[in-house]
Amino acid sequence: MQTNPVIAAILGSVLASVTFGLTTRIAHADPVYKCRNADGAIAFQDHACASGAAESQVEIAPAPPVAPSPDYGRDARDTHRYAHAAASRTARAPHDAVSYECQAANGEVFYRHGACPGRITASDVGTGKRGRGSASGSFGVTSEALPRGEVCRRIAAAGSIGRAGHVRDESVSTYDRNLGRDPCRFY
Repeated sequence: MQTNPVIAAILGSVLASVTFGLTTRIAHADPVYKCRNADGAIAFQDHACASGAAESQVEIAPAPPVAPSPDYGRDARDTHRYAHAAASRTARAPHDAVSYECQAANGEVFYRHGACPGRITASDVGTGKRGRGSASGSFGVTSEALPRGEVCRRIAAAGSIGRAGHVRDESVSTYDRNLGRDPCRFY
């Protein structure tokens, strides 16, 4: 449906005048009265003062128009540097990042983002036993490369706490995580 340009111009001018009328009505505030009674107490109100009180009208200036934020003289080199920093913060992990599933001869399974150790010592840490009679010894470890995302999911899985070897999983401190050094931050 095409609109007649004359009708469009008339509607535009009507809309502009209505908008201007509303804007001026909003910009012009109702009067505010300053009343001072016989004791010297001052009160501000939207209606006329009581008899016996000194009355004056207070003019309230309209709010200033909204202005855009200043540029502060940032030049093109700074803009490029800030854009590069933002891009590096939102960078994604490479798809070929690998982590490892480490399987010890004593049945423990744990996960590392770097290489698995060649041997582990089975002590109270790995077996979960405490006190006298706990197992100790040295066991060989084999490793299998897995995608980093899969290893991150296995470390964070709900049932991983019950897995033998869970205490040997590679964990990241809160300090390193806050510095962006968490290898699982993208998964």
